Amino acid sequence: MLEIRCLDLPGDLEGLKACVIELQDFEHQLDSRYPDGASIVDAYIPDVLKRSERYEGHILVADVGGEIAGYAMIWARVPPEDIEDGDFECGRLADLVVREKYRGRGIGSRLIAEAEAYARARGVRYLRLGVLDRNSSARALYKSLGYSNCLIEMEKDLGDDERAGRE
Repeated sequence: MLEIRCLDLPGDLEGLKACVIELQDFEHQLDSRYPDGASIVDAYIPDVLKRSERYEGHILVADVGGEIAGYAMIWARVPPEDIEDGDFECGRLADLVVREKYRGRGIGSRLIAEAEAYARARGVRYLRLGVLDRNSSARALYKSLGYSNCLIEMEKDLGDDERAGRE
């Protein structure tokens, strides 16, 4: 049976770690510049807990029979990063992961729905998230739930550019 509930530390710590590792390893497969999960998990969790506190955040877990199947981290008050952004404050779906063996059961959609409810209850009007371009399944999920492109970042690898290093 699936239950979406608040993270309960320290009891959920190992399940949270497993989720973070799986998410980070997946992103590392998509782009090798991202570190693998095991190398960052012990520093990552305290860092996101601090940011979650700073941004009026909340961590939800998907509990399937006592096992953490996934989690979502929602931040309700994320201030603008740059002066040109004005005073625009938004919410942020900072992390979402469903462990591979639990995918295809609607768990991601349920986590997002609960994260959105948390944000709405705190007066959030605009909820943003980031997703790697190569993560087509996540992009499809977000689009199916009403998310649309807001800002697209592009990059170019200058290491292969024949002009690199030349003036």
